[in-house]
Amino acid sequence: MAYQVGIDVGGTFTDGVLIHENRLINKTKVPTQADNLLGTLLQALDHLGVFNQPVEQITVSTTLVTNAILENKLPPVQLFLFPGSGMKLDALPWPVSYHSLKGEIDYRGREVTPPDELEWRRICHQLELDSETQVAVVSKFSHRNKILEESLAQFLSKRYPELDIALGYEWGHANFYRRSLTTYLNTACKNLYTNFSAQLHQAVEQHGSQAKITVLKADGGILPSTQLRPVESINSGPAASIIGALAQSDPQQSYAVVDIGGTTTDIGLVLSGEPLLSTHGAQIGPYLTLIRSLSTRSIPIGGDSAILSSADTPEGFIIAPYRLGPAYCLSGNCPTPTDAMRYLKRIDYGDWERAAQGLATLLPPEARHPQSLHDLALKILDQFAAKVTETYASLYKEWREEPAYKVWEVLHPHSSRDFYIWVSGGSAQGIAPSLEDKVGLPVRFSEHADVSNAIGAALARPTFSCTLHLDTTMRSYRIEEYGEQGEWFGAKRPHKEVQEFLMGIAREKATNIGLNLNELELKTQAFDFFPVVKGYETVGQIIRGSVVVPPGVVGRLKV
Repeated sequence: MAYQVGIDVGGTFTDGVLIHENRLINKTKVPTQADNLLGTLLQALDHLGVFNQPVEQITVSTTLVTNAILENKLPPVQLFLFPGSGMKLDALPWPVSYHSLKGEIDYRGREVTPPDELEWRRICHQLELDSETQVAVVSKFSHRNKILEESLAQFLSKRYPELDIALGYEWGHANFYRRSLTTYLNTACKNLYTNFSAQLHQAVEQHGSQAKITVLKADGGILPSTQLRPVESINSGPAASIIGALAQSDPQQSYAVVDIGGTTTDIGLVLSGEPLLSTHGAQIGPYLTLIRSLSTRSIPIGGDSAILSSADTPEGFIIAPYRLGPAYCLSGNCPTPTDAMRYLKRIDYGDWERAAQGLATLLPPEARHPQSLHDLALKILDQFAAKVTETYASLYKEWREEPAYKVWEVLHPHSSRDFYIWVSGGSAQGIAPSLEDKVGLPVRFSEHADVSNAIGAALARPTFSCTLHLDTTMRSYRIEEYGEQGEWFGAKRPHKEVQEFLMGIAREKATNIGLNLNELELKTQAFDFFPVVKGYETVGQIIRGSVVVPPGVVGRLKV
């Protein structure tokens, strides 16, 4: 069996692992160069010795798109919306500007009001569109009928043949607001991601490697980097932490994952070996999206968070929601929770004397003795653990409202007794005692907790979902995940025919993105059949069904 490589690009460090037959052969940690992610990745791959081994696959969990969105470094996109009636766009918190157009599709996908081409001409006169302009077109209910979006796209293409146009129906889920923002973000990130992916492929090939390059998605699955829609890579860091826990724990256990990085802490949930998925889609900054995502939460606190003196708090300090460089014990200029861990000898990296010096800067000169430093270090870690526990408690309330959690709770009434916290990240060992005390649950971590996210990237398996919505009365069908819309030629009250129809589409879609469903753990979810009655007669059915490959791992790490 060939070697597998996982790379997790974090805000502070980029972690990498080389795995062969589920055994960790090599691991590395290199500082993340935010302005040179490609160079950072190549440095990590070189440290692992990837180019001297028969590596089959390199999986990357990257912050490229996430950072571009959060740092507001996206190019402008002209967003055209068909909101229809019954919706006031300004009642929603739009983080981007848009153009509202006439034309309406109803909830069944029928055209109610045609578009106004004169309005289109007026807007084109007002805007300066050229070959470099990116355009996103989204209409309400376009996931059921794309006619308005395609009509405007054809109009614009005739006037501006080189215009880059994206249509919202390709994100075939309900929710006009989220579909609009998802289309906008994916369009804005496309060139950035495409250039990065091409450069990474080229660099790996120039080093003599034929490894397949895949990217970790927000739902904890992987896809070939050339098949990924860029915005699907957001929140891949939190996903990597959960998949990393799966790869190192018992497959039937239930636990919360707390991954402590240098600048952020990510929290997620695993129920009987299955990660909890969000029912709404990922959120990044002010953007609500339709991106299928694990249910996670990130908070701005980590091992390298700056600790500042404060006369306004009983403790005399605050843990800031940002980083001012490395820990004091690692040649930094500001004390951090890492220094507290090092002073208490809970971790063995960093200079112990410098850790003491860094903590001493938070105390008045007369109080800088060993007992005071010891007490201060404990208070810092207690406050750190309290912040994490507070977020965990808040998130746990949200989890319990998720349909999947409610089902699990009914099927596993006694599992909560064995529930625990799985901690990963470079600070796992140092924070574990304080976190266990605050949260009131057992805390566990693995031998390779410091590179757990990279392990998750290396051992993550592909995910896949194909959901059919069929209206036999309207003689139309659509595929939710891909925006495909087509005509139904089968019976008005079908049964087995529908399952075979969906499987045929699923195999085609999987093949198009480089997956073989015969090699994956495919699950068929029960079909729902709703009769359509007119008068006293059933005239057709509305049918929904799906096949999925849930997030998981291709193997479990042998220790």
